[in-house]
Amino acid sequence: MTAYPIAPSAAEAIADDAPVARTATTAAEKSGGLVFLASEELPGAHADIAAAEAAVPGLYGDGRFELIWRDDAWRVVIRYWRPAPPAPVARNVATAARRPIGVARTPEDAQRILDAPAELVAEPLPKLFRNVVRARAQWRDQLANGLAKLEEREGGFAIVLHYWRPVAVPGRKTSLAPAEREELAERAAAPMRGANPQADPYVGLFERLAPENPAIVLAEEGDGRTRGE
Repeated sequence: MTAYPIAPSAAEAIADDAPVARTATTAAEKSGGLVFLASEELPGAHADIAAAEAAVPGLYGDGRFELIWRDDAWRVVIRYWRPAPPAPVARNVATAARRPIGVARTPEDAQRILDAPAELVAEPLPKLFRNVVRARAQWRDQLANGLAKLEEREGGFAIVLHYWRPVAVPGRKTSLAPAEREELAERAAAPMRGANPQADPYVGLFERLAPENPAIVLAEEGDGRTRGE
């Protein structure tokens, strides 16, 4: 199994002193957070294979590199473990996708947000995509930075999302995170409002709005006709 370098960019991954790891688990432990295997083209185009070998020592016999032909030139692609951006923090995958209570790179960061021990998990979202192109378009950023992956399943394609969630401890009651308590307090203090703005009051043929309060409709005596007659 190839040991890939751990670095934030291809330029740093090619350095001789870059740390290496064979698995994502080991790379995550060394980098202190979630990583993903990136594949990036190194700068420079080469007229022939010999020139590419001279520019990138160890090109052959090393699983880190791949030689490709593009735009009438040879180019070198390097694979390396790149740290992923902070993952969402939530209690379930649906909340992680829509409205996480925070983001974290390490278990310690996630624990501070949750006020409880946290674990990094990968769960599929319940919605299945029939069209793989649409799934990739909607989740382009997360698929590119390693926070999500695409899996083919019966009936379509699923987005599997990485996120931090509280560790379930038997016999211990789950408490709200500080951010959740703050949001709950703000909702309790806010005046009650409907989901939609209140519609203007309907004013009939023999009705008028109260001058002191336009939200009140006053009835007036009419001649018996209905609206539209």
